[in-house]
Amino acid sequence: MGAHHRSAGHCAVRAIEPASFEALDHALRRFPGHRLFTVLAIDPSLAASRRLYTSDPVAYPCGGTKPLHHDNDFFREVVQGGRARICADQEDCRRAFPDHALIDALGCRSAINVPIRHDGCTLGSLNLLHEEHWYQPDMVPALMRFAEQAAPLLLSLRYVEMPA
Repeated sequence: MGAHHRSAGHCAVRAIEPASFEALDHALRRFPGHRLFTVLAIDPSLAASRRLYTSDPVAYPCGGTKPLHHDNDFFREVVQGGRARICADQEDCRRAFPDHALIDALGCRSAINVPIRHDGCTLGSLNLLHEEHWYQPDMVPALMRFAEQAAPLLLSLRYVEMPA
């Protein structure tokens, strides 16, 4: 892991427990490590996910939204299936993310999206990005435990509702 870390914990939208998101960010920097970390919450009223936390507010400001497309791997694996999804390399990221050029410019060439779930429903995701081949399947169980810690934070936000 590199020694350079951007300032973490900046958020332009209301978050009930920003210190808790920041604590999660710092813990995830130690294991498994990341160059970019975001928390997305599903916003059913917009059929989109909304960025609640970011480690890089310049490139990925809080409040940004991404449409939820029911026909892509993120929706099928993370939202519906409740499983973590790994993009192992630059090509996987290029296929998965419309904003892959920005991701690549940040030096991020692998990603893992970890579902945040409550009562069998996906509320959002932890999204970690790093150098190529950084994330491995054996990291998933620990990351799922981190995601469990984020569920109460998402539930405490006014616009997060349980998906139907």
